[in-house]
Amino acid sequence: MSLNKIVLLGVGQTARALTKLLSSDSDLRQLLAGDKNGLPLEIWGTTRAASGAALEELGIRPILLSNQAAGESHWQDQLQEVCRDAYVLVSFPPDGNSDQVFCDIVIAAKPKATVYISTTGVYGKTSGIIDERSAVDEDDPRAVVRLNAEKVWAAQAVILRAPGLYDANSGLPRRLLSGTYRLPGDGSNFVSRIHLDDLATIIVKAWLAQSVSASAPMYVVGDLKPTSHLEVVSWLCNQLSLPLPVSSPLSEVNPSLRGNRQICSAKVLADLDVKLKYPTYVEGFTQCLANC
Repeated sequence: MSLNKIVLLGVGQTARALTKLLSSDSDLRQLLAGDKNGLPLEIWGTTRAASGAALEELGIRPILLSNQAAGESHWQDQLQEVCRDAYVLVSFPPDGNSDQVFCDIVIAAKPKATVYISTTGVYGKTSGIIDERSAVDEDDPRAVVRLNAEKVWAAQAVILRAPGLYDANSGLPRRLLSGTYRLPGDGSNFVSRIHLDDLATIIVKAWLAQSVSASAPMYVVGDLKPTSHLEVVSWLCNQLSLPLPVSSPLSEVNPSLRGNRQICSAKVLADLDVKLKYPTYVEGFTQCLANC
């Protein structure tokens, strides 16, 4: 019996959330199986660790990029074979070199479909409502690095530009509880986010759409309620019985928190027929607090 293969190029929080959701959501697995009987999923993931034990604990079969024992190209040959007729997720950060190496391997393998996870950070200082027609910020060095990576994958992969990611294991509630969070400026800037379970669902739907049409569009993704930092932090502090955190000047906070963008995800939700499980921060963070 043939298998449905998933290959994770980079096993960070997005890939781990996808793996976890597929293990528990039979409907999502059935979508990838393509029939009601549901062929088993075989999940592979790349790692630079000396051992793949950490991935094996997650049910992921490791591809050891640091393994040179069998020759310089051993891992490349293995990866190409595994990617053949597979669903590929690319979620590692760009370094100016790796994207081209991995993209060449994926193209040669002829996978079913490929999704590349980018970031709404490519909009840099661009503010206001952001959709697929919005201008990127080519004067921002961090944005340019990511945009160059997107260009490598553009003809091969559906590109999903994602905002802040969160689930019960990561995100704002944990930072507030640890006391490490500082309100960016006066908190009036808008921020968008998406629960990792919803991003995982969008990834699956993007794979399926590409495997049918062979198109590789770009989408921005986010929930349905962009909010100011102050609104969501105030709500969480009320839920957690915490005082509001102190603020820091925008120049002193992480660059990812300096933006003032409202992501409009209407196109991706309509094109891929996705209904978000956590359409706003209220539903999403309520789930996080219940499981945190």
